[in-house]
Amino acid sequence: MSDTTPNQRTELLELQNIELAYRRGPVVLRLQAESIRAGEVLALVGPNGGGKTTLLRCTAGLLKPQSGSVRLHGRPLYGPAGMARDERARHLAVVLTDPVAPAYLRVREVVELGRISRPSGRETREHAVELALERSGALRIADRQLGSLSDGERQRVMLARALAQEPRLLVLDEPAAHLDPPHQTSLFLLLRSLIRDGVIEAAAVATHHLHLALHFSDRLMLVNGTTQSATPSEFMQSGELGAAFAEHQNLRLDPDKGWFVPVALETSPRP
Repeated sequence: MSDTTPNQRTELLELQNIELAYRRGPVVLRLQAESIRAGEVLALVGPNGGGKTTLLRCTAGLLKPQSGSVRLHGRPLYGPAGMARDERARHLAVVLTDPVAPAYLRVREVVELGRISRPSGRETREHAVELALERSGALRIADRQLGSLSDGERQRVMLARALAQEPRLLVLDEPAAHLDPPHQTSLFLLLRSLIRDGVIEAAAVATHHLHLALHFSDRLMLVNGTTQSATPSEFMQSGELGAAFAEHQNLRLDPDKGWFVPVALETSPRP
């Protein structure tokens, strides 16, 4: 954890009075004011359909809000004065669950795509790619074709490609979805170490892995049609996190384990 408290941290990305919808559909998410702050791992959590991925795409410059503003390092992402794509890529990198590269490309070639926004000499490019492969745990598969990899291995490659951009802010959508439990934990620890070592300034992660978010995030953003932010301990004390999943009345959120467990059923005494 950083020595700086969450409220004292610099805001890297700010969202104000946002309404989000796809094409001409209904508004799926409204928020008044949220931010991603330097020095933190921010986890976006909430039930299915609550708007986590929608909000993440908006913060990444991929979904223009119907109203409101998104500012990265004080500059707008959208509109006539919006940050150009190449410049945005030097500040922010995105890891999505969508397929993004042909299966015949080799891993190293995919990771090199992350350098497009940063023209440099061959030596600098190769060093950045090697470092990204090493940090993501993808170095041992660097010469394999993308189509030969497991889902978990492909996920690490996409993370390496994002790190090769040398961004200040890393935005990830369900990055642990295809990883086994040890690699899930390692991923969140990696994000924390990247921030601690100054490789990135912050990470925002949309995740269904609530136990990981509770144990390894500095702050949670509960996304369920609207948004609410607090530290993991504040959410657990208030009970609002468990209440967001109230439709599952036979389950309760265990504050120690960080996942949902069956509610003990009362049994009637035998006659």
